[in-house]
Amino acid sequence: MASFSPSSKHAIVPLLPVSYQPNSIKSQSNNTPRSSSTMKASWWTPTIATFILLISLPFLFVGIIAGSRIRRELSLGPQAPLVEITALSVHKFNVSETNLTAEWDVKFRLENPNLVSYISFDRVEGFILSEDTVPLAIKSIEPFELTMRTEKEVHMRVAMNKWDGEQPALKQGVLEKMMKDRETGGVRFGVQMAIWATYRTGWLWKRQHVIMNPQCLDLPVAFVPGTTTIGFGILMGAVPWTCYVPMLAD
Repeated sequence: MASFSPSSKHAIVPLLPVSYQPNSIKSQSNNTPRSSSTMKASWWTPTIATFILLISLPFLFVGIIAGSRIRRELSLGPQAPLVEITALSVHKFNVSETNLTAEWDVKFRLENPNLVSYISFDRVEGFILSEDTVPLAIKSIEPFELTMRTEKEVHMRVAMNKWDGEQPALKQGVLEKMMKDRETGGVRFGVQMAIWATYRTGWLWKRQHVIMNPQCLDLPVAFVPGTTTIGFGILMGAVPWTCYVPMLAD
């Protein structure tokens, strides 16, 4: 075995363990604990993703429900509007065996129940009927439109003027019955509408023309005692009165 004396000119190199590997030191330095900023960023990223997911879930759920309802509405086709009478009064009511004069003041509420359809009321005619559904007076109403899930108040004031002689539109006995009912304090009337409308449905605005005939019949009107000269009466019972609305595709 070779020996090294103190007087040797060569530098003494210390022996290293056999397991020493320079690359392992570099690898260990790479595996040192990360800084606090790095750990914070790695924790923050999944937290933001989770938050965004939680926020998006309700909108996704609402979108699914809305899509399902839209498909159902499209499969059902146009739905008739809801028509209600919210007020009805009679003014200047005067009836005899040969003539009838009166003014009717009617307020309607119309609601479009459709989720995907507009309704254009292109032509609207309002009728006042006797108890026996005999037309007494007619009034044209200005056209209007109801967008999806909206409503509108419509006011109709129609007058029946005095005829010269007997009224040919009334059946025999109608006026006599009104006279008897008026004496007992109440007369029944009916309100009817003839509507020509257009439905516009969907994103392509598919058009469907329809004819509707809302009917509010057998409406009891009580005349205030002591107002015989002015003939003032009001609708009795709870309001609103819901009308029957048959509809036919044109």
